[in-house]
Amino acid sequence: MILCVTLNPCLDKTLSVPAWKPGDSVRGLAVREVVGGKGNNVARALHRTGHAGIRPVTFLGGFTGAHCTRLLKDQDQLEPLAISTKAETRVILTVRTQQSAEQTAFFDPDPVIEPNEIEQLLTTVELELKSEQVRALTLSGSSPCPATHGAFSDLIALAQARGVPTFLDTYGPALDSMWGFWPSVIQLNRREAAQHLGLSRVQDTDLLGLLYKWQQHGVLCSVITNGPDSALAQVRGQYFRVTPPKVDVVNPIGSGDSMLAGQVDGWLNALDAESLLRRAMAYGVANAMIWDAGQLEPATIAELEPRMLVEPVPVPTRVATDVRSGGQPLPGRSQR
Repeated sequence: MILCVTLNPCLDKTLSVPAWKPGDSVRGLAVREVVGGKGNNVARALHRTGHAGIRPVTFLGGFTGAHCTRLLKDQDQLEPLAISTKAETRVILTVRTQQSAEQTAFFDPDPVIEPNEIEQLLTTVELELKSEQVRALTLSGSSPCPATHGAFSDLIALAQARGVPTFLDTYGPALDSMWGFWPSVIQLNRREAAQHLGLSRVQDTDLLGLLYKWQQHGVLCSVITNGPDSALAQVRGQYFRVTPPKVDVVNPIGSGDSMLAGQVDGWLNALDAESLLRRAMAYGVANAMIWDAGQLEPATIAELEPRMLVEPVPVPTRVATDVRSGGQPLPGRSQR
């Protein structure tokens, strides 16, 4: 079993429309609904690539939440562990202009999750971990409210107690709230890394310093992505630059989630560092080539894997020295 946790899910509605401009009365041409949220995309990608026992774990509330439960079961063939909330599950409406790459997303406000609902989610995951059937735990996306900021840290602690690898893809308060327990794998993008470091702009040296710092915390694999450009990665003390091939991009949304699913795949198949990174990046690129997040084709992934360029990157001595010196900031880094 693989548990995929999402703290801030949504009903993701895509409305396809003809060309329009603000102020127009626009008649939609088609509507598509999927259950959004980064962990749900991870679950979908793993299920589509043949992994069994994939279970989304998430908060779902109200009419929208009940509809999401039905969609996960009927549309995605997934059995969610859904914690009912007083707050209605949010909706994200994406307006897609047909025959163009233009899309605009409108987000409902984040819900407020009650403390007892958080405890229920933690208890639900802990019970599954005690069954000794869980092979991996993924933790994805934003934290919707202050009460949930520490939930990922608590889940990592629970998983570590059972020897279950954890895969974290988050940012903002949820990442800043990491304490004594760190995941097996961390992934985030360059913008999120800059935010975490308190910088408006980052250089590769800043990112290598962050990867090195996480390595010192015991993180075995960490990746900082940069959209269609090269990613920087650390795997068991080895550092790499991973460059994907150029492809025709249909929709990049969910590519990071699919990449995390690829890391789970590579980890569970005990791939070596370079093969793991190729597989993870191939998952992400394959997602960008389709519209619906996570609806991957294994044949596309297999075709893409050998096209990934994985190059070793030496860690500058200054990076290691700065991190070992007690957390002194790298040049240009603001104090946090």
